[in-house]
Amino acid sequence: MARLCTSHGKSNALPDELHVLTRDILHALLVPVVELFDKATSLAFSATHATKAEQLEYCFTGSARSAFVWLQCFLSSPKELDWCYTKGCPACVAQHSLDSEFSIRLLFAACLLSDVHYPFTLEGPTLPSFRFFLDELERALEQDELYGSAFFERMQPKAMATRNGIEDLIYQCIELDNLLSQPSSPSGPCSPVTSMPPSPVLGAIGTSHSGPEGKGLKVKRSKIAMRQRKLEVEEEAWMEKMLDRCWDQLQPEPRANVVPAQSLDAVLKEGTQVSTQEVEAEEG
Repeated sequence: MARLCTSHGKSNALPDELHVLTRDILHALLVPVVELFDKATSLAFSATHATKAEQLEYCFTGSARSAFVWLQCFLSSPKELDWCYTKGCPACVAQHSLDSEFSIRLLFAACLLSDVHYPFTLEGPTLPSFRFFLDELERALEQDELYGSAFFERMQPKAMATRNGIEDLIYQCIELDNLLSQPSSPSGPCSPVTSMPPSPVLGAIGTSHSGPEGKGLKVKRSKIAMRQRKLEVEEEAWMEKMLDRCWDQLQPEPRANVVPAQSLDAVLKEGTQVSTQEVEAEEG
């Protein structure tokens, strides 16, 4: 059994029943979310053959991608990960629940997710509903000097968005797991490139996404990437327009006494006739 730290009791003192009960509820709420993220990360690595963790988000779309990125940022902190696994002093674990807006948001969303199917099967078992714990969370926030009574209501839309994104992530992981479990089609001669299992999301390495091995989930770029591409197109159009203006200004203005091109031959012929008539034959 975990012991209380020196900040919450005497050295190696046993926690009371309230601390143990709160710690166990937090464990039941948060650990499934961490396991979901670990499963999503494993599937994304298998599907994309990514070399960097930043590339894994392209395996998911819509709100699932937002939830994946949010969990990726939150769980990258060892302190937050230990809290999700309820390690250490039970009183410290309970106290950390109100440590930041992000921990409150995850706890709020986890309470809403407590009746979602786990593990990755629609016919799988469900956790007991912990929605009653939201009342305790609201009461704790009202009594906290930092947050106050209005914070719970302000947090609700963000928690709902996180909850919807995580649920969407569950369904996309189910689909991705089914795609990865399908037997691969026979291919040509093996090589370091062609011998790698094809990615159902980004296509096999070295192949076109539109090819037969590139079929799968469509990669949808994030809003930031699409906005950046739009700005690049606008910048190219602006630069082309400015270059055209500069070129027009550098061109010399036409002179008024320039002979038209169509009468140039006539002028040359007339000049030649005059010079020929002026030549006189010498007397021999």
